[in-house]
Amino acid sequence: MEYIQGLLLSFTDNKVMVEWVIYIVAATAGVTLAMAFYYFFSGIYSPVKAQIDKLKKQPLSATHQQEDYTTTLEHNLNKLKYLPLINNRFSGDKATRKLLIHAGYHSTNALKIFNALKLMSMLSGVTLAIVVMKFSGGISMLVTLYIFAFIIGLTYILPALILHKLADRRMKELRKFFPDALDLLIVCCEAGLGLLEAFQRVKNELEFVHPTLAHELGLVCSKVRVGLSMQQALQEFSDRTGLEDIRGLNSVIVQSLRLGTGVAETIRVYADEYRDKRLQAAEENAAKLGVKMIFPMMFCIWPSFFIVAIGPAVLKVMNVWDKAF
Repeated sequence: MEYIQGLLLSFTDNKVMVEWVIYIVAATAGVTLAMAFYYFFSGIYSPVKAQIDKLKKQPLSATHQQEDYTTTLEHNLNKLKYLPLINNRFSGDKATRKLLIHAGYHSTNALKIFNALKLMSMLSGVTLAIVVMKFSGGISMLVTLYIFAFIIGLTYILPALILHKLADRRMKELRKFFPDALDLLIVCCEAGLGLLEAFQRVKNELEFVHPTLAHELGLVCSKVRVGLSMQQALQEFSDRTGLEDIRGLNSVIVQSLRLGTGVAETIRVYADEYRDKRLQAAEENAAKLGVKMIFPMMFCIWPSFFIVAIGPAVLKVMNVWDKAF
């Protein structure tokens, strides 16, 4: 212990910081040792158990096939399922899972991968904070602890912020291209195509122009073909996108199918209401523009204007007062 303390004191003269570093390293070593003993006695990393699990998941005809990337990733992530941050039983994981779906990550392992990335980001933050503390000479211990906590907190919430950004960008893209799909759906339904065929045709037309929306429409068609009802497929479609506009389209189509009314006419009425809604939203944004321009004008435009307009007069008045007194 004295050798380690002397080695750390050769880099810095702050004895309190050296003690904190020793405590953190000792705690990390203790937790790692406890996890190693747990994994050793529980047999999580046993090759026999891993082979048995792999054979259980494979069909009989594919026993001798090579393990693909998805199976390998799932097997490796299952090794970490007992870690608190990697497990799917966190209280906030339901909202995180919904955000991942809205961002386009539909895999069952998406939540585990995200939690693993969050853990890696936090560990990187700890390393970065230790490096910053090492090269921050002359800073008090309180300020150093504040910097340490800030860096760790920032690296912990950074993956969540990036995920929110990705989900918002994808939802904006879907909202932007939804009117085109709605118009094409009306044309296909009025041309005599069934609802499933209309979705498939719209998907084919939008595949090269709006690939994200085309992929979602393709999932609807695929789910209906494998046995899901149109109502359930549309409900999952609205849940995956998270858009109220698509949820409204789902409601009117389901209502039309239940009551037996014409789907084309129902979608046309919804499209007209949707255009009015978009027009009202545009007018609302235009009305907010004046209020939003107050702060840029107050802090950016008006000071420059006052400097140019009143500045020369103020300088002349100051010269006159200097000569007078």
